[in-house]
Amino acid sequence: MSAARLPSRRRRFKPTQTYTATSMTFEEEKLLQQAIENSKKMTQLSHGGRDLDIPPGPTFFPTVEEFGGNPLHYIDKIRPIAEKYGICKIVPPAGWNPPFSVDMESKQEFQTKEQLLHRIQEGISFGDGEEYSASSYLKMATKKTKDWIAANVKEGDGEPSESVTLDYLEKTYWDLVEISHEKFFVEYGNDIDSHVFGSGFPQSERGRGVEDENANSPRVDDPEKMNLPEPKFGTEEFYKESYWNLNNIPNCPDSILQHIKVGINGINIPWMYYGNLFSTFCWHNEDNYLYSINYHHWGAAKVWYGVPGTEADAAGLEQVFKSYLSLKMRDVPDLLHHITTMFSPRLLQTAKVPVYKLVQHPGEFIVTFPMAFHGGFSTGPNCGEAVNFATHE
Repeated sequence: MSAARLPSRRRRFKPTQTYTATSMTFEEEKLLQQAIENSKKMTQLSHGGRDLDIPPGPTFFPTVEEFGGNPLHYIDKIRPIAEKYGICKIVPPAGWNPPFSVDMESKQEFQTKEQLLHRIQEGISFGDGEEYSASSYLKMATKKTKDWIAANVKEGDGEPSESVTLDYLEKTYWDLVEISHEKFFVEYGNDIDSHVFGSGFPQSERGRGVEDENANSPRVDDPEKMNLPEPKFGTEEFYKESYWNLNNIPNCPDSILQHIKVGINGINIPWMYYGNLFSTFCWHNEDNYLYSINYHHWGAAKVWYGVPGTEADAAGLEQVFKSYLSLKMRDVPDLLHHITTMFSPRLLQTAKVPVYKLVQHPGEFIVTFPMAFHGGFSTGPNCGEAVNFATHE
């Protein structure tokens, strides 16, 4: 028989400090209620990458004749269809194979940004990553991707396997962003000045690039070539002089930007982008509502999401942004313009904002239309280049 237990004597502690509830202002109470509603919605929508069903954007295949002409005229031709989606993909004709012109032996280093994928919905600023040359970045990104595959994909041995499909990577990306407790850091080489670190396209010898006094290599104007006929598609001269060369398109005939006589990074001087597994280009639209054109030089595919550039659809995305980050935006009202926030296209669909998806492979162009919000991520090491252009429309 067990011994009877004596009733325990609990010690009573006298509180050393009295708690007094403070009344919230109307604005604070409103923000609290918004946060609670957001939490409820996020609980309902936190499927990560499961059941993500985004309709495709349009893809166009110009002929050799069309591709040999003015790209602005071709884009204007497809605009009535393409602009309804906000983004479109253009696949050059067979035989398109421009040389990659960045000096991969150069030791010149660029600054990367460190993205915290598990916090990229919060709108926090990116920290500085390490500095890399183009070749050392590629080496780092390749190792990171192989290590991740070996650690996370069954039967993976560090090399891509049948399990590592684009659908699998997209699902995993949104799992990491939305529901995973795993911390995921990635270094992204974005907004790299092509006039300092090199463009992936060869330089024009007919003065079609933008003159920039800060460029490492001055613009070449060969008087003997200025009045020659347009070079034939697929030739070495074509890749230098074509207006599909992103160094040249801002000065394309009928481009408004040809009247800007100084170089402006990202506007009429292309940016280079060195991507990594799950490096992210966050939701944004272009400054001054310009068009943008992005070329994929080499490497793993990029997944793009786009929203039509109508006032209603742009306002719809902004409202989703404000709804889910209202507390943050109280301190940072222009947060959307910082381009540091990514959230699932499922949230846009739930808010009845149309959104479309494209997958960009090496050798393909993505065009975004004025006011059209877009964002996405890389599925592994890659290199792209982008610049703006403007038409008379």
